[in-house]
Amino acid sequence: MSGEVLLVVDTQRGAFEGEWAMPQGDALVTACQRAIAWARGQGNRIVWVQHHEVDGPMSGAGFEIDPRLAPRPDEPRILKTEPNALSNTALAPLLQGAARVWVVGLQSDCCVQATALAAHQAGWPVTVVADAHHTWPNAGRSAEAVRDAVNADLAAAGVPLTTLAELDPA
Repeated sequence: MSGEVLLVVDTQRGAFEGEWAMPQGDALVTACQRAIAWARGQGNRIVWVQHHEVDGPMSGAGFEIDPRLAPRPDEPRILKTEPNALSNTALAPLLQGAARVWVVGLQSDCCVQATALAAHQAGWPVTVVADAHHTWPNAGRSAEAVRDAVNADLAAAGVPLTTLAELDPA
């Protein structure tokens, strides 16, 4: 496969609805919509990653990708049960030969970080869109503080970061 790939990680209804709804979830949806529109406009491939669990917010109706993101039938979906979307999934073949792998979605301090680090360590040219991933508050820190710490950790590990404004200055 050639070209670039946008990985949209775990943007499932269970993260945006009900008792487990993420703070500023609507802002993340908007950011992901912008990244998706950019990727489609560039002719890049979009791969949807979905976390599968038996019980919890990402099960049942919560498993579905948030309909506001409008995944297309021809865009592949990868199911995972671990934070790293490359672990025990069919993702790696979809990334072969990619000129760049862009990562957006959630959870910053779990699946986004684990997937980006694994892709980077495997030698894929991965870039995380720093303002198009999000999480929940954790350990007394706000969601924004957690996301900022993840961005700093990714940069320290050598994973390039960009912003939506840099990606698509429109």
